[in-house]
Amino acid sequence: MSLSPPAIVVSLTQSIRARPILWDQYQRTNVINEQELRLIKAVDKVPKEKRVGIVESDPEGYASLLVSSSTGKSLLERSGKRVEFVQYLLALGVELCEDVPSYIIALNSRQDPYSHLITLLDHGDDPIPIIASSLLTTLISVSLAKSKVDRPTQQTLPTLFKYLATICASSESNLQDLAVQSYVLLLRNSYSRMTFWEMGDETVRGLTGVVETAAAGSKGKGTTDVGLTAGISSSVAALGGDLRQGGVNLQLLYHVLVGIWALSFEETIAEELDEKYDLIPPLVHLLRSAIKEKILRVCLAIVANLIGKAPATNLPSLLLARLLPLLSTLKGRKFTDPDLTADLDSSLGALEAFQLTQTNFDEYATEIRSGHLSWTPPHRSQDFWKKNARRIMEENGGELVNCLARALRESDDKIVLAVAAHDVGVLVKEVPEKRRVWDTALVKSRVMELMGDSDPEVRYESLKTVQEFLRYAFGG
Repeated sequence: MSLSPPAIVVSLTQSIRARPILWDQYQRTNVINEQELRLIKAVDKVPKEKRVGIVESDPEGYASLLVSSSTGKSLLERSGKRVEFVQYLLALGVELCEDVPSYIIALNSRQDPYSHLITLLDHGDDPIPIIASSLLTTLISVSLAKSKVDRPTQQTLPTLFKYLATICASSESNLQDLAVQSYVLLLRNSYSRMTFWEMGDETVRGLTGVVETAAAGSKGKGTTDVGLTAGISSSVAALGGDLRQGGVNLQLLYHVLVGIWALSFEETIAEELDEKYDLIPPLVHLLRSAIKEKILRVCLAIVANLIGKAPATNLPSLLLARLLPLLSTLKGRKFTDPDLTADLDSSLGALEAFQLTQTNFDEYATEIRSGHLSWTPPHRSQDFWKKNARRIMEENGGELVNCLARALRESDDKIVLAVAAHDVGVLVKEVPEKRRVWDTALVKSRVMELMGDSDPEVRYESLKTVQEFLRYAFGG
């Protein structure tokens, strides 16, 4: 995927390259040698077209400024504490990588192209780690395109991911942008995706957290204005061209979703994304509230991968998240993007076919296991409880009982608490001989505690459930 260089990198490199450096003076004191001075002067402050031609004629020579060879250390490595040198050489390297493909090949052909660059991620001068990470990202992303991942790339990638995860957690949007765009370039093959995934919360949470934030700020918004900026609601701000969804910069959100889409090509990741990071509910919220077609397109691409790579794991959760009616609505709209249309059609077909196999009990069990309880029809259906209460209590050794207990114990969502309290009360009423199971799971005491909750619906449902427990207080 081709991306424009991150704004912060462009700004820093342009500023650094514009500063005058007294090269001749450094050459006279043997800081740089005559050959290095000639190479630098040939490309310093010359038009891009001329610079490209010069570097193309000697890519190995220019590579030697940044990366050591068998004949000796590079100028960058010898620069040591000369911050202005390090900054300049890194900025030059970034610009040459952008303009001269043969220069990247020359750098990557060195025996160990990353060993010194990776140490600069810990440099105390703020611009240096930023520019070094951008340079490393470019070099490693090209290396990852090879059929086999080489050892230097294997050794360096986790450290680079660790640095990017740190700046991804920054409050500065420019740094977040740099991290996420770097992820997009790096997550280009199975090896890098699994390396990223196996680092767990350190890396993945930076992406899923952005999706959660954008979705939380977009709840209740419709898809009627996809592709339009007119009539943007309070969840979207268009100020000075800074278009936002749910409080998140739209371009940042798009790059985050592209990163998740890349991860979802791995079957292992597709199986575990929702389980570990509860991704499906916010993803469906974004589909429902997307204000730009490109957001809709990449969300649908993620859904298609989740279904295609791990249908047994993800179809129940997608159905529970009410994706099917949303896709049916989207199906009635006209989209010109063939990939979007294909993903929409395949996802809709898979969900429709899966729904035909589901009973009321299956849908209820999926909901309870997910922890995303709401007032779906089974909760209010006397017929459902008459037919299924005993099965709910006994299924998989009381699995659903434990899920209800966990929802009451861990959730702070008032709807979840009210529904869970309601269901416990009905189960006590329908299967009274198993009521002691709720004592063992500490549910009875929790429901009594919720009688004092600030939410009136939680209080009401908890009171009704406590009454059911009390009905049998003096029974055997």
